[in-house]
Amino acid sequence: MTRLVLTAAQQTGILWLTWERQIRNRSLSRALGIPLCEILSNRGRMARYASCIGRTVSLLRRRKPSVVVCQNPSAVLSVLLLGLRPILGIKVAIDAHFGGVEAFNGSRVLQRLLNYCNRIADLVVVSNENHAERIRSLGGRVFVCPDPLPDLSEYRDLGTEISRKVFFICSFDLDEPYREVFRAAELLRPDGFRFFVSGNYRKAGIALGDFPHVDLLGFVPESEYYRHLFSSQVVVDLTVLDNCLVCGAYEALEAGKPLVLSRKTALQGYFTGGTVYTENESGEIATAVRHAHVERIRLADECRQWANRAHAEMKVRLASLGSVLKGL
Repeated sequence: MTRLVLTAAQQTGILWLTWERQIRNRSLSRALGIPLCEILSNRGRMARYASCIGRTVSLLRRRKPSVVVCQNPSAVLSVLLLGLRPILGIKVAIDAHFGGVEAFNGSRVLQRLLNYCNRIADLVVVSNENHAERIRSLGGRVFVCPDPLPDLSEYRDLGTEISRKVFFICSFDLDEPYREVFRAAELLRPDGFRFFVSGNYRKAGIALGDFPHVDLLGFVPESEYYRHLFSSQVVVDLTVLDNCLVCGAYEALEAGKPLVLSRKTALQGYFTGGTVYTENESGEIATAVRHAHVERIRLADECRQWANRAHAEMKVRLASLGSVLKGL
């Protein structure tokens, strides 16, 4: 079933449009005062595309925006809007998440399609400078904007810290070395560390009893997710990708939680406080978790300092992005 969700926001000639729920879309559109429309469907792939395309065309005809910001992925949504651009007289800005710049599956056909979309779009918004350079090399117009830090004020009193609790933020996607984290959890178990793991483990073919030494939570309500975040002493969020700013890092640093991240260029360049970096190997991960736990008081203070700087820098960046979008 397809659902249409419009957030309450300042009415402008700009519409933010996605075909999935995603924190970055919600936080950026809210911060910019742009109405967000989420067109959602739980049907099979082809039926989902047909339903979402029909809803999208109907929505655009009804609301008549002058500028549409869309999330890529979905590449299908980006192609649709770029195709409708001359017909509806709209400008198309693409908020290109990692999969909207680099093809996850290594497909040359998909990469060419992404390159084409990013070259001809009126604007491409990316989260890091490495991706910005890639868009510029294609001849595209680009703006760099990391995710705004989430507002977690309503959740801060949900959880009391539990000694040696580690919260592993995971979506069980191809870029996440979750099996190495599970091995690290086994190495740390004699020291009293206990790992709680978010995300739909079933999509990775994992059964609940496969890793008895970790607590697989599955999908949980938002309040329970943040209860685990605030009751942890260390947060882990890893990726094998070089140019991916993982969403869980923003949440951990805003919550003041010592963070273990993969030693990747984009992550090291942006998350410069409260963080211990590791290779994606179980022994290295275990060492990083131990270090983060021992240094948790100092790292928590670094988290707060980093978050304060990030909030201030984001205000300036958002004002600039808002001006660019209005200028379209």
